[in-house]
Amino acid sequence: MSADRKRPEQMKATSLLWIGLGAVLLAFLAAMLLSPAGSPDPPPVESAKYFDSGQQARSDDYRSDRRLLAVVSLVIQFSLLSFLALYRGRPLKNILERLGRRPYAGAAIAGASISLLLTIVLLPLDLMAFDRGREFGLITQGIGPWFTDLLVSTMITCLLAATGATLAMLLWRRFKRRFWLAGSVLVAAWAVLSVWLWPVAVAPLFNDFEPLPPGKVRTEVIQLADRAGVDVGEVYEVDASRRSSTLNAYVNGIGSSKRVVIYDNAINDLNDQELSALIAHELGHVESNDLYRGLGFAILVIPLGVLFVQVGTMTLIRRRGDDPAGPAIVPALALMVAVATLVLSVPGNMLSRNIETRADRFSFELTGESSGMIGLQEKLAESNLTDPDPPGIYQFLFGTHPATLERIAAAEQFRTRDAE
Repeated sequence: MSADRKRPEQMKATSLLWIGLGAVLLAFLAAMLLSPAGSPDPPPVESAKYFDSGQQARSDDYRSDRRLLAVVSLVIQFSLLSFLALYRGRPLKNILERLGRRPYAGAAIAGASISLLLTIVLLPLDLMAFDRGREFGLITQGIGPWFTDLLVSTMITCLLAATGATLAMLLWRRFKRRFWLAGSVLVAAWAVLSVWLWPVAVAPLFNDFEPLPPGKVRTEVIQLADRAGVDVGEVYEVDASRRSSTLNAYVNGIGSSKRVVIYDNAINDLNDQELSALIAHELGHVESNDLYRGLGFAILVIPLGVLFVQVGTMTLIRRRGDDPAGPAIVPALALMVAVATLVLSVPGNMLSRNIETRADRFSFELTGESSGMIGLQEKLAESNLTDPDPPGIYQFLFGTHPATLERIAAAEQFRTRDAE
């Protein structure tokens, strides 16, 4: 390769590096700005005080395997995407050339095919995770219904991948170097639309959601909401027990789709104090508009993230000699989107942990006690086989919630302060 040709490629690589660093720094800054006001870290607590050695060993056994499967899954995903983006042997080159005869249809086929390939190559790992979940009693679903869910989710992801690839091709050809501007608008619009529509259009394909009927639990929700001064929208019970024994509740949706969802397992297995702590925690998300915090974070980091994807894609397709206006850009786009998503999820997870910590504090203050939260964390760890104190680096990279021992320590701090 001549020195004249090397120089532009080196400049592109340098630009990509600086844009990537800028995107990461902006994401961490956005996460700090959008995080609720914090409080001093509580004194640590001993795991043995809350979890016996048998339970800890069982959790360690299960979670260490799941962490390994997650890391291997990431390696396989990026290996496949890198192969598709970089390899240009005759078979793949012929396929891309055929797809290029009808660019938009070709882009849709390429996007759906990549999504399907990822599902296929990860299927053995998914089966291993399913088997481990069944072995440890977390998964109550049979293999047949599990495959049905997998088929439905695969169809949805393939449809979304095909649509996304087609729209990306349209914007790439129409706006060229300004692709990142139009792409940022598209991705931001999708983020808002998905948060709004997912609870009413996609989630019901996998579970039954029923409005919480009049009774003790609904009365507790309404009373806590009134005390907190928040509008919860609708409150639903979901039939999570048909798939899993885990306990959970969550808030999702915006506008007309806003809702609080409680697992039927949680309603059946938690005592009054624990359930109140769980409900109050979710109300904390509503009161603090945490879904909008998440959307705000996404909207702030999307432009630099999409610019990173554009520059990286251009670098890859030029190096491979692909048609810059054809479906051959789709594998490179998919790889760069995966890289950007993984890296930017780290500050996103930091924001999520801060939001969850604040929702815990809201729960203490709303219920006026922390014993329910401590009991809730003990039962969550037991039923979900949560590692009470996961490895620090794994928690920093992938943890969306504070570690169980951190949450218990915060509850103990509140109890001590309240007793003074």
